[in-house]
Amino acid sequence: MTSSQNGTCWVALSDRGIIEAAPPNALLHKGLFVLELALPLQNASLLLNHQAQDGWPRTFAIFHDPASGIVLLHRQGKSVARHVLPGPLPQGRGTARLSFQFDAPARHWSLSFELLTADPPQKAESHGNNPLPLPLADMQALCSTPPSDSAVLWFGLTRGTAPPGAAPWIGLRTPIETSLGPIAAGNLRPGDLVLTADRGPLPLLACERLALPARGSFAPVLLRAPFFGQTADLLVSADQLVTTRGPETEYLFGCDAVLMPAGALTDGRTALSDQRRAVTGSVALNLGGPALIEADGCLLAIGHDAAQDLPLRRLHHYEVLTLMTLLGRAPRRAA
Repeated sequence: MTSSQNGTCWVALSDRGIIEAAPPNALLHKGLFVLELALPLQNASLLLNHQAQDGWPRTFAIFHDPASGIVLLHRQGKSVARHVLPGPLPQGRGTARLSFQFDAPARHWSLSFELLTADPPQKAESHGNNPLPLPLADMQALCSTPPSDSAVLWFGLTRGTAPPGAAPWIGLRTPIETSLGPIAAGNLRPGDLVLTADRGPLPLLACERLALPARGSFAPVLLRAPFFGQTADLLVSADQLVTTRGPETEYLFGCDAVLMPAGALTDGRTALSDQRRAVTGSVALNLGGPALIEADGCLLAIGHDAAQDLPLRRLHHYEVLTLMTLLGRAPRRAA
């Protein structure tokens, strides 16, 4: 089963292995390898290292040096490709993303290093010719081996030219109110009647199971009970919209309830950035349009996109900060 979003999908993820069905000897001739790292990277290190001798010698290794930059070494038999991103690279604290895009038929590759938590964003790039195709068996072996450096948060491979975009999802154990009572989101099936706060009972059209990175820029959010109306902690994506209501909302925005992205709520106490695992199982529910569903007393907005109206006003990040400050739980800035 693939995890697809925005027209692209993950072929493989660290700690999970190959996700899509493929023959054991399959080659990926073009795609994108993504690696996210915890900064700062202060010393020279071997970030990833796969060596194989079965059949023919193969290597897929990534080296980092603060001064000289990034080197990706890819070997298949007598063919050796050395891809270099010269340093010095952007530095700071937070999360960085290394992206290796390769197209063997077109004989082109690019390597980029981006500091995701910088404002403004900082990015370094290099380009070259003649990359090698990537054997999926080697990727499976790489995913099954612990990274060589603890700075590695996660890595993955996609057939697209960009990582699958972040999108709203909820944890598999999240209890969703239905006509039969609360049912864990992972146990819902198409046809189940989901109770919504704004549109009444609606049949579930689709329930897509996802396997997604759960660290770095894709880290989910743990909403702590009882701060958002629920009796137990809830795991949601950083992009999941959460409802809040009360006199503070009425005072600031002139409406009884508003929507806030969960990622804007992380304050280290009432909402946590949960990076305990590299990959998380989750689910995206489709009710045919935007709706407010109840998860253990917490209202979540699902099924919306840029072309659809939300059932409630969505706050901007600066508005969330103002509201949370008034509530006495302002989000902390990432270090």
